[in-house]
Amino acid sequence: MTDDATIEQMRNSTIRRAIGPTILLGSGTYFDFQDPRSSSITIEDIAFGLAFEGRCAGQCYSRILQKRVFYSVAEHCVRMSWSVAPELALEALMHEVGESVCGDMSAPLKSLNPSFKQIEKNCEAAILEKFGVTITDPVEIKRADLRMLATERRDLLPWKGERWGIDEYAQPYDWEIIPWEPEVAAKTFLARYEQLVAARGTHDGR
Repeated sequence: MTDDATIEQMRNSTIRRAIGPTILLGSGTYFDFQDPRSSSITIEDIAFGLAFEGRCAGQCYSRILQKRVFYSVAEHCVRMSWSVAPELALEALMHEVGESVCGDMSAPLKSLNPSFKQIEKNCEAAILEKFGVTITDPVEIKRADLRMLATERRDLLPWKGERWGIDEYAQPYDWEIIPWEPEVAAKTFLARYEQLVAARGTHDGR
């Protein structure tokens, strides 16, 4: 066997296959990327998965703190849920659930990987269905997401004012971001979820 074949065999040994390729979640269950609808996942898996996943490929620099910082997907979701109309808050909080299992591939890189984008969308749809969440106004959710990106660009990237495509659609929010620690982001995400579920009587998926 060649070295390349041996290395590939070793790589494959790290992938547990049930029906398809799976990962082990913090709750102790396996998530199957080829059959996400049959996979178990808890809201804690989502909250902590997103809280320890960095936005912008981890390349964040705080304009306010004047240093590199970690800014999580969970915090992005919580802040967005605070910024939309109340009837869209749960949708905003849960709009990145696919990233809790797939990770946060940056949009420029994702544009070069359509197969990954489809896998992530399939996982997102399955998880949203499991938690009884429907994106009722995708245009408004996307608009809010772009406003979040504009806010993050202003506060958390070494941006020098050059024009981006988002400038045609979104202006930053009028509040500023000082990032939370991952544990704080996870707990805040969970508290916000419980608050919104209680307010709307939405099935919690567990």
